[in-house]
Amino acid sequence: MKKIAAVSISLCLALLFVASAAFGAGRSAPIVINHLCADLAAIPPDAIVTAQSVCKWHYARLSHGRQLMEGFGIIEAADPFYAAIWPKSGGSLPVAPGMLCIYTDAVASDSYWRGSGINTTRSILNGTPALNISAMSWCSELNTASESYVQEYLTAMQTLEGEFPNVTFVYFTGNGQESGSYGYTRALRNEQIRNFCIANNKVLYDFEDLDSWWYNPATQQWEHSTYEYSGFTVPVEHPNLAGNDAEHTSYASCEQKGRAAWWMMAVLAGWSARTDVGDDESDDPVPNRPPYEGFELSCHPNPCNPAATIDFSLASSGRASLAIYDAQGRLVRTLVEGTLVGGSHSVIWNGTNGSGARVASGVYFSRIVADKKSATKKILLLR
Repeated sequence: MKKIAAVSISLCLALLFVASAAFGAGRSAPIVINHLCADLAAIPPDAIVTAQSVCKWHYARLSHGRQLMEGFGIIEAADPFYAAIWPKSGGSLPVAPGMLCIYTDAVASDSYWRGSGINTTRSILNGTPALNISAMSWCSELNTASESYVQEYLTAMQTLEGEFPNVTFVYFTGNGQESGSYGYTRALRNEQIRNFCIANNKVLYDFEDLDSWWYNPATQQWEHSTYEYSGFTVPVEHPNLAGNDAEHTSYASCEQKGRAAWWMMAVLAGWSARTDVGDDESDDPVPNRPPYEGFELSCHPNPCNPAATIDFSLASSGRASLAIYDAQGRLVRTLVEGTLVGGSHSVIWNGTNGSGARVASGVYFSRIVADKKSATKKILLLR
């Protein structure tokens, strides 16, 4: 079966920042928060304390976004150390030492970033200068969204970043609950957001990923839930996380999202989860993860003109997808899609898109996805 590029990507970045540089500063790599960031016990207590002191989060949420708040409440009820506070009716930033302070803002649809709604966001950030993090969660908008609609969102977020350099804007993927054609469209749009964030060193809270992965305590392994649609494998909410306990899902799903949100706050406040820096020249957006055995990707020459040779190796036979994306996270061309034997492979990208037209000079990314693993390399094309 075909795979939507990198739908099963397993990313979890926590890069080495100091608190003063985390907010509003340029990054040399993306920060992607997903199911591998749900291990609350891995976050040292001092990182939680720092996050409670430093992070002032403006969170514009739709109903699904409330799952994070439910998760915070579940975690705090089990251990008061993980204290967070937000006005239940929204509209202000609480002042509470020793607690993560959140300015919640219940919004309708895309009113955080689209139309006159972006002015409301500007007004909140201008009127509450203590805020240093801002984000909006999706509801079901991406189930029917077009590529151009999501590009509007990405452009608006960049506009806000330019206007508020001292605020870290967190991008969100949408939930992973729908199946069928809606789920397929949602997964495409989520991948567009994901690719853009990775290519442009943004902060991403991968809501879809957190919906579709469940940790099985019996096997001590993560399980990924997917379905097939017209020859494509699409991620979908894991059955063990589904339910109607709160905000369209289970308490277990809310708690998992809350743990990942604490991880994100700790990283933005300066905590580094990196354990193995590895090759500093690598463009794999997971520098804290050891390379997959037998799974490699390289591009040469780099910079290239007019073509680049992309070498990759697979540990075993199976489905593989190799594609080129631009710096906006948009698919430029699929070079490989099918079943390959294990071992070494080479493909030449001649600097053209899927229609055969030459693309402009700039930064591009090659990405290989196989066996629920992925690797990414930056390519600089010079004309």
